[in-house]
Amino acid sequence: MKRNEPNDVIPKRYLIATLFIAAMLVLLAVVQAPRSRDKGGVAITEAPAALSLESFETLAEYRLLDGWAPRFQGTRDPDQAKPWPYAGGFETPWEPASPFLGDQGFAMNGPRGQSEILMWRGLEWRRYRFDAPICSARLDPLRGNRLLVTLSLGKDRFETRLMEVPEGRVLWSSDSGPWSRFSWDGKAALFGLQAPGGESGWLLTSLPLEGDALPQTLAAWDEPGLPAPPKGTPTRAEQLWDDGQDFPGPRLFTQLGPNARLWFPTRDRLWVSNGETWALWGLEGTVWRRLGAGVGALEAHPPLRMGRVVSSKQGLERSLSSLTDIDWKDLREEDPPWPEMDAAWAWKGDDGAVTAWDSRWGKGMEGFPKEQQRQGLLTAYRSEWRAASNLRVSVRGWLHDGPEIALREASEVAWVWVGDRVLLVRLHPSERLRKIRTLLKSR
Repeated sequence: MKRNEPNDVIPKRYLIATLFIAAMLVLLAVVQAPRSRDKGGVAITEAPAALSLESFETLAEYRLLDGWAPRFQGTRDPDQAKPWPYAGGFETPWEPASPFLGDQGFAMNGPRGQSEILMWRGLEWRRYRFDAPICSARLDPLRGNRLLVTLSLGKDRFETRLMEVPEGRVLWSSDSGPWSRFSWDGKAALFGLQAPGGESGWLLTSLPLEGDALPQTLAAWDEPGLPAPPKGTPTRAEQLWDDGQDFPGPRLFTQLGPNARLWFPTRDRLWVSNGETWALWGLEGTVWRRLGAGVGALEAHPPLRMGRVVSSKQGLERSLSSLTDIDWKDLREEDPPWPEMDAAWAWKGDDGAVTAWDSRWGKGMEGFPKEQQRQGLLTAYRSEWRAASNLRVSVRGWLHDGPEIALREASEVAWVWVGDRVLLVRLHPSERLRKIRTLLKSR
């Protein structure tokens, strides 16, 4: 028998057999890999959404000093009965204000009444500082170059400013109430001044974003064929209180009770729903005048139309109108009921509606892609939120259950507040983002 050479540690026949077995295993894996496990394969059919969204590209980051937070202070709105989720929905102009301003920046309040708005411009943060808390901030919905900010100056004292960004120049400022908003077409700003004594009466005014301010006028409530104004409604300037007489622009006085709602679709149209009565106001020249009024509660279907619900002996009668004219068309009884009224809804024709939290209504939304990136962001940044919570006690007071996510699906980005810093991240491309842009393009 021939002995192995000293350097021939492994016999050649063993090497050949090992290589043959390895080749067979590779061939078997290649054949079975595309098959699911339940069919005898070795690969998972589809990775869970949370695992496929573990990483997001960071576009900008800002580290917060202790005591600073993207939170409004003292925010109130006449038609905001319940606290609004601070992150907002689609951030459409018909929603209450959010501290996270589109894909451009965010507002934050700090200690000793200081506040700032930070805008991400040219790969750096630009600061707009105030010596009073911010209770409302919005970017105009058209070009994003106008910033509407309402500040709290003390007990029941507020100021609204229209600023040009990125320059930061103040275009105008006025005493106001604790809220302000843009028209949906981005051409005017609406704000109000509450009547003395904390009553439900509000003096509303609108000022244009471009051009000279309109002269002071006051709605007379004298339109023929329409109901007389409620008792005590001032219809002449001399009937206003001192601050009301100084209030700028075309003004109208109206009652806004607990169930009141306001919609400002264009610079010259304002819908007011006050319990079981409603009115459409039009800015004719420099004066607000009622174009229509009646009984019923309004339920807007933004950005498309206005809905009305009237209680009668037969039940609830519903009708629809355009946003700019009175042309009510009655619905049939068999038409499905509308979803509960909420500013978060965005409507898609007659097919249905959807929210940024994936609530949906109507048959036309059955195949609408589901929202999955919010959970992916929560998973991806939970560890950073936990680390921030261990470093700062205040983080748990602001963020109880995890990081705050503000999706901006139309811009394909999201704001993530983990506690000690705020991140702007890019969302993963998806069919849902494309359809959201199409849905909101008419706003």
